[in-house]
Amino acid sequence: MNRRGMTLMEVLLALALFAMLALFVAGTVRSVLGIWQQGERRGRGDLVFAAAMERIRGDLAALHTGPRGWLILDDWEPRAPSGNEPAWRLPRIRFLARGAALPADDPLSRRGVEIAWLMVPETTTSRLCRLVRLAQIEGSASGFAQDDAALLRRALSTEAMVVLDGVAWGEFEFLDNDGAWKSTLGIAANQPYSFPSDLRINLERVAGNFRNRPPSLDQGLPGGATAMVLRGTPPLQLPEYALVGAEWMRIRGNYPRLTVVERGSRNTSSGTHPRGATVWLPEPYSGSCPVAAGGRRLP
Repeated sequence: MNRRGMTLMEVLLALALFAMLALFVAGTVRSVLGIWQQGERRGRGDLVFAAAMERIRGDLAALHTGPRGWLILDDWEPRAPSGNEPAWRLPRIRFLARGAALPADDPLSRRGVEIAWLMVPETTTSRLCRLVRLAQIEGSASGFAQDDAALLRRALSTEAMVVLDGVAWGEFEFLDNDGAWKSTLGIAANQPYSFPSDLRINLERVAGNFRNRPPSLDQGLPGGATAMVLRGTPPLQLPEYALVGAEWMRIRGNYPRLTVVERGSRNTSSGTHPRGATVWLPEPYSGSCPVAAGGRRLP
């Protein structure tokens, strides 16, 4: 019987086809795995933010709406203007809560509790921040509403409870009685004014691999340039804003080649950035918190 085997050319062709198929399968698996990992990271970020919002909701649900109650929404200046760089300001909220509703802060439930939520820089050079919480019994020597310096010293120390880290940008807004969202608001004690009914929080945060191994500039970025090329792992979804050094930029396009729609966004100045500079691409989160009693001041 005449039997014919495969020629060397046929074997090589089969091996080449097998190698191409293996590369295709490996690339597909790697792509799917990357999408799954990014989706899981986003899911973890959602859970961390949701836990922070629940803590803030619990505090606002305990807001003291009686005559002694007060509330302040404003910002503070961690860095003064320098050269062409404007002042850097971060949001904060302070108010009086009922001690009976916060047993962890007032175990005896006899007095009110002063609460402060604010963003503070992680380091003296970084633009990334922590969202921290402070609490103290009403009547302490350094009140949160009166002693700014003492409040900020405590917020920047290990005494403050860190609720979120890696926050690149944040905004706190209250829905005032006139139906407008306001980023500054002050309601003093013993005044016949109602409190706002809702708090809205918008944050942008970097975490996980994008915190440990963020993208960087593949080419230097001169001041006023409107295009940049990045290197590193692409995000699952390109955000609206990127942070390079101390400059915010509004971006669009397809990773890694991006168009810079606006330089010096969010009250920052446009500057020159060297090749290899870190580019933070934070993920946006938002949530709302109702205020106790719908904001009505009770007698």
